[in-house]
Amino acid sequence: MRVARYLRRWQGRAMRPLAAALAALALAPAASAWTTLSNGVQNTVVPSMLVTQAGTELVSFESPIAGTISVSRVRSAPKVVVSSDPIAGRTQLVQQPSGAIQLYFPNAQGVGRLTSTDDGQTWTGPIQTQSHTVGGMMAAAVAPDGTPYFAQDGTGFVNVFRGLNGETVKNVFPRCCGYAESLAVDSSGLVQVAFFSNADPDGSFVYESLGADLSPAGSTSLKPTAPHDDRVPLVADRSGSTFMAWPPGYPTATSLIVVPFRSGQPGGDGVTFPGRFTGGDPHAALAVDGQDRLWAVWTVGGGVRVARSRSHGQHFGAVVASAATGGSEYQVSAVALPAGAVDVIVNTGSSLVQQELKPGLSVHVSITSKKVGKKTVVTHVAQALDDGFGVPTASFRIGGRAIHVDASGKAKVPGGKGTAAAPGYAGAAFRVP
Repeated sequence: MRVARYLRRWQGRAMRPLAAALAALALAPAASAWTTLSNGVQNTVVPSMLVTQAGTELVSFESPIAGTISVSRVRSAPKVVVSSDPIAGRTQLVQQPSGAIQLYFPNAQGVGRLTSTDDGQTWTGPIQTQSHTVGGMMAAAVAPDGTPYFAQDGTGFVNVFRGLNGETVKNVFPRCCGYAESLAVDSSGLVQVAFFSNADPDGSFVYESLGADLSPAGSTSLKPTAPHDDRVPLVADRSGSTFMAWPPGYPTATSLIVVPFRSGQPGGDGVTFPGRFTGGDPHAALAVDGQDRLWAVWTVGGGVRVARSRSHGQHFGAVVASAATGGSEYQVSAVALPAGAVDVIVNTGSSLVQQELKPGLSVHVSITSKKVGKKTVVTHVAQALDDGFGVPTASFRIGGRAIHVDASGKAKVPGGKGTAAAPGYAGAAFRVP
């Protein structure tokens, strides 16, 4: 596929609406606040986040100055699991179908591995892998058959390893240079990698599908874009789709686009989130939960925006805005939680701060009129929506009245300003003419 033609097709069409609703931006509840996970980190730290098969949230990260690798379990205080590591760098957590959790991390000999078989409570190892390249663990994923994959990059290589200890390796990008890669394996076992490349003067985000021997079998380049060396988000769901997020625009981004891929090929235009970005924004992350609900997460204006899709990335629900992080945003990580929310960690330069954000409600108001004798009766019906799906647990409040919706999320409402709320959602404001 010709990249220029692909981009013209994207940019020449009107942006797909994120929700057919009057409330397109839902503000997170005022009670939500950022809490500190760890202090004393460098601005290059990108935590790895995992929800285990038991529903436990694990976070791993490095402290380069202290030379340690730490793990936080269920948002508790981080515990050091590796000390005296002279090359403490980026880590990766993955879980195999057997339940075993692997923690890959860099050390003086290359890449080491710790294993937990009790849901992250204790760790054994380290075991040295077949990678003897000194550098951060940029990406990792597990195939449906339980085979782990992990990746490292450097001058003239993006190395993808296959096997528990990386028994097979292939350089999938020998040009100089590829950075910030992510790995994903779809439900058919197709291995995919995405990274930022400065091999061309204007930079590009590169997606590759890999063959049985890990050689690139197909490639899609997306440009123009400003340099991004934190992470190129790439995730796969359980229904055969893979999603990549990238920010077009140079020298500053003009939007964030979430692009679907199927069987190694772009599956459509994707969904565009416009924004007024400055500096390194947007730093972005993608996450998928066990019900294939897809989250897009990105930084802008001193805070974070999130949106959730229940339609396999065809469209998204209302965008939810977090409170300000209280500092600059250098990196962002996210994991989708089983109950439907997303947990986000932001690196503010010296601290990792954490907040759980809920999906946003939107409200669509329809107006009907009916002639009754000489009178015209006007009826307003409001519907609470989550990515176009009715929310039957929602309620509206207008003029001091609480109004409960039916099974489709609809209710007759009077005119005036109102609010919508539902358990597990960030509320929304709307107006009935």
